[in-house]
Amino acid sequence: MRSTMVESLVGAGGWGYFSGGLEAYAKAFRFVEVNATFYRQIADSTARRWRAQVPSDFVFSVKAHRDVSHGDHLRASAQARAAFAQSLRTARLLRAPFVILETPASLRFDSDQVKGLRNLAAMASRGTRVGLEARTYAGRDLPASLRRAMGASGVLDVVDLSQSRPRVADDTQYTRLFGPGPHNVYEFDDEELREIDRRGRDAVRVAFTFHGVRMYSDAARFLTFRRTGVFPHATTSRGLSSLEAVLSPDAHFPSSKDDLVRQHGWKVIDLDDHTRAHAVRLLSALPHQTFQNVGEVVLALAAGGPDPKTG
Repeated sequence: MRSTMVESLVGAGGWGYFSGGLEAYAKAFRFVEVNATFYRQIADSTARRWRAQVPSDFVFSVKAHRDVSHGDHLRASAQARAAFAQSLRTARLLRAPFVILETPASLRFDSDQVKGLRNLAAMASRGTRVGLEARTYAGRDLPASLRRAMGASGVLDVVDLSQSRPRVADDTQYTRLFGPGPHNVYEFDDEELREIDRRGRDAVRVAFTFHGVRMYSDAARFLTFRRTGVFPHATTSRGLSSLEAVLSPDAHFPSSKDDLVRQHGWKVIDLDDHTRAHAVRLLSALPHQTFQNVGEVVLALAAGGPDPKTG
């Protein structure tokens, strides 16, 4: 019964790589995290134009400017407060209910950061939730002082639900989904998306933002699953043909087995009509040899051993 009460927002980290831009993106999803606001201050006219390009029920989230988190290291100086005030203003113009602070992995929280976070959170108007992604504590416990300050100030603990659960109790969750791959190079398979879904059932409202190199397809597959209970196919083929389909666009040859596993094992293929899994499931069965093209890879796997033509 609890699961039917969950309000879910599913989208990606920006629309810059989405064919057709914001208007096309808003036809596929009803939620987006604006990452451009992290790198530059957005003019009011731009924010108003973005708001006018999407349906009335479309939801924006704003990533706070880096002057707050990376420049000032969350100490809430006059410059950081001005930058945060502009991020909050952009959020108001976009009617965005979330403003997210992402701190660098090198930043550990001491009393200055905890005090700064309290001061910044107090700047947000009612109806705007501030979230903190404290990257230095990813997958680890938060310092007790930081956890208490977040709870008292209503600051959301932003985590990657594919890796860990929030450490600050709240009816609202906000997750930025990257997966375990290096440099955001990852695609979620069916079981990983199911686990993300299960972990998201702990809250009343959950914002799922996908950020990997396949963020649009990940978000679309996850959204379809949450609506229908069934995952769409990742490719138009199955088994070895599906592997061939995901390798063909960008696999470089000659390549060894280790090269193929490292560079392409993260991609999702259709093992059969019902199962999407990482390509490493098939690539790990390759013999240790050098392959000259995709066809040799497929032949070696089909034969269950080395391709006789290459030894």
